[in-house]
Amino acid sequence: MSDLWRYPVASMGGERLRRAFLGPLGVLGDRRVMVADPGDDSAVIALRNPPLLAYRAWCEDADGGDDVMVETPEGDVMAWDDPLLAEAVRAAIEREEREPVELRRSPAGAHADRPVALLAEATIRQVSDWAGDDVDRRRFRPNLIVEAEDDPFPEDAWMGRRLVIGDSAEIEVMAPTRRSGVLSRDPDTAERDTRAHAALARERRNYAGACCRVARPGWVAVGDAVRLVG
Repeated sequence: MSDLWRYPVASMGGERLRRAFLGPLGVLGDRRVMVADPGDDSAVIALRNPPLLAYRAWCEDADGGDDVMVETPEGDVMAWDDPLLAEAVRAAIEREEREPVELRRSPAGAHADRPVALLAEATIRQVSDWAGDDVDRRRFRPNLIVEAEDDPFPEDAWMGRRLVIGDSAEIEVMAPTRRSGVLSRDPDTAERDTRAHAALARERRNYAGACCRVARPGWVAVGDAVRLVG
C-alpha cells in the first residue's frame, strides 16, 4: 500500500497517515464528524458547498481516531465542536445568519456498507495523462492507495473480490466509484479546474476507483503488502 488517508470531518480536507486501524466503519475516525443543517438535519456537503474543502481536519488521537481538530483557510485551529468554527463555516459557505450550521457526530450509517475508498496509483497516473497535468490525489478523496499493475483502473477487475492488506486486514471490493464535481476542486483553495473531471467523464463516464467494505478488521500501514484473494 502506497498511501493512506483519513477525513475526520466529512467534506473537509483530511490527514495523511502512516498507519491506521480498519474497523467495520472503515478507517478509524474517518468521517466521524459532519457539517449539518440544524433545520432539517441534512448534511452540508462539499459538492454543493466547495469552500468546505479548504478546511483541514485531523485527529489529535491518531491511533484512536478521536479528538478532532480543524484548521480554517485563514490558519485558525479549533476543536471540531467549537461554536466559533461552526460560525466560520457558515460565513464561508455564504449562508445567511438565520441559516446556521452545526458540526456534529456523524451517524454510523453514513458510509457503513462500503466505507473504504480504494484507488490505484496507475489510475491516478492515467487520469493525469488525460488531463494533461498531474492531478492531485487528494481530489479523489481516497482512503487507501495501492501500487498494483501498470495498467490503469485495475480496480475494475477486483469487483467482488477481496484484498488482504498487511498481516490481517481484509477488504472486499464492492462497487466502482462515480466521481462527483469535487474532483474539479483544488483541495487547498477549492478553486475550480474541470480538466480531470471532463477527461474522466469522456473516457470513463466518471468512474475511477472503488468502494469497499471491511471484511476483516486490522491495522494497516503504508508499505504493507496487498494481496488479491477470493
